[in-house]
Amino acid sequence: MKTTFILLFALLVCGAVKVHAQAKNAIGLGLGFNTSREKSIGYGGLLQGEIKITKAVSVTPYLSVEEPYYVVGGLSGRYYFNKIIYASAGAFGYFDSDYSGYGGTGGAGLILLSGRHQTLDLNFHGDYLKKGSQATPFAGIRLIYSFSFTRLE
Repeated sequence: MKTTFILLFALLVCGAVKVHAQAKNAIGLGLGFNTSREKSIGYGGLLQGEIKITKAVSVTPYLSVEEPYYVVGGLSGRYYFNKIIYASAGAFGYFDSDYSGYGGTGGAGLILLSGRHQTLDLNFHGDYLKKGSQATPFAGIRLIYSFSFTRLE
């Protein structure tokens, strides 16, 4: 599984073409891989929207089923520095078999591939939450395919 992911990632990075990304109105599907102190590695999938506020700012609501959280719903803001790189920050709520609660997230992203109505997005994120009385940080990576309802420049 790890070898397949590494090969797929290398092919995507090497095959990156001219990028036309910016804040957009879109819906996307993605895969996520997470790591923490309490669980070595987790994975899952997510459904994400993106709602354009200005050319450089968007809001991204998402719903995911990922280890180690199980079910997560969140809302983040994105700021695009240029057509390729963005920063994100937000909050989320989670539910697992033992605990439920909320946390904060922050990260950076890179648009790997882009067409007139679609993008492939690589997102690096760090999450912080409390499980019971224990503070738990997580780090992760998400690969998201998005379809834009409006034509990208």
